[in-house]
Amino acid sequence: MALPLCQSRLARTPGKTAGLALSIRLLTQATRRNTRLSILNGAIMIGTTNSVASPDLVMTAFAAHLTSNPLILGLIGPLQAATWSLPQIWTVGWLQRTRRALPMYNYAALLRMVGWIVLTIVVLLVNDATILLGTLLAFTIIGGAAAGVAGLPFTEVIGKIIPPRQRGLIFGWRGALGGVLAVFGAQVVVFFTGPGARFDFPINYGLLFAFAGFTQMFGFFSFSLVQEPDADADVHHPKLSTEVVRSIWRSDSNYRHYVQGRTFFELSSMANGLVIVYANQVLGVRLELAGTYLLVSSILRPIFSIGAGRLSVRVGNRLPVAVGLIAQGLGWALLLIAPLVGVHGSAAEYYLVPVYSLIAIQKGLIFSNLMALGLNVTPETERALYMGTLNTWIGVVSIVGALSGVIAKTIGFEALFGITMVLSCLSAWQFMRLREDWDRIRS
Repeated sequence: MALPLCQSRLARTPGKTAGLALSIRLLTQATRRNTRLSILNGAIMIGTTNSVASPDLVMTAFAAHLTSNPLILGLIGPLQAATWSLPQIWTVGWLQRTRRALPMYNYAALLRMVGWIVLTIVVLLVNDATILLGTLLAFTIIGGAAAGVAGLPFTEVIGKIIPPRQRGLIFGWRGALGGVLAVFGAQVVVFFTGPGARFDFPINYGLLFAFAGFTQMFGFFSFSLVQEPDADADVHHPKLSTEVVRSIWRSDSNYRHYVQGRTFFELSSMANGLVIVYANQVLGVRLELAGTYLLVSSILRPIFSIGAGRLSVRVGNRLPVAVGLIAQGLGWALLLIAPLVGVHGSAAEYYLVPVYSLIAIQKGLIFSNLMALGLNVTPETERALYMGTLNTWIGVVSIVGALSGVIAKTIGFEALFGITMVLSCLSAWQFMRLREDWDRIRS
């Protein structure tokens, strides 16, 4: 009887009915606008991070012109990942005390833009290898930390402006369009730094960094335009402490499964960069084919990213994440059995195509749904506390992942791949154990 009663009251107050309809229409318009801006931001940031601003490719290649020290070259990618995660726990208190998280994102984005400007100017004007390498490492650390400071406010804003059921789909579109832009970005990298480039080192990289920073500026600007609603200022937030974290861990089994799943996932992916090394050293695959395998991954990843996002609207985010991890485990299994079945040389070069296809499937499925799943299993009012603690922990775990080369040298590639295969399955199991209710925000 509640619904007819409500309808009868609205019928007696046509002015209020019109106002309510207008509010709903405006809310829909705001949500659509926020959705478009979020997708645009993701497409630009993902596209540049996987091409013109790639720490694993562009930054490492730049550093390789300056030093041959494998320790420094191997640290650039993991260092940026670690500096993104580790600072987030210190931003929790500020976010708990403020109504809006977007200003913190904007300040951090401004710092990142300053970093790009400084890096570009130094590379264009200085030829000293020590200064250039020091500037690159400073940019990696400071820029990564600034991105980490922006990471938690970004998560908080997304949690406010994107409905739970749509989050997987939105992240799917971000990943898919970002993958498409990355293909074009790769051509920009070749234009500035490839064979026949018009400019010599380091001018060519200075121009590439200018392009990367200018492009990312639009990504920052697009997200700064979203309309973030105020948080409830009357909510009492627990102060971050070891005891609070322990209490959450003991009482919230859903969060516990998610943290364990994320931890196993990070460790299960630590050997991704060693696949081509193993293929070359053990299976006799030519290194020149790395670009071909990258192309296969670049084509498949956006397809599965948007597919996983659409699937999540109907079945949630757990299943796509688990399937992605099983695909990754199958990829490690294929590498393990390759020597046993005598795959080598030209046969191994074809054999690597399904391996990289499975890795691309994993990346497409995981990227679209992993953060959406985290947003949907954490309480809305304490999202900053839950996600900030998690991301800082993942930063610690990523440091272990940075030692994958040392681990492979100590126990062998096969043992490492066997461990990552098991970890992939354990991660999928943990994610399938948690409960996701995207129609109801937990509080």
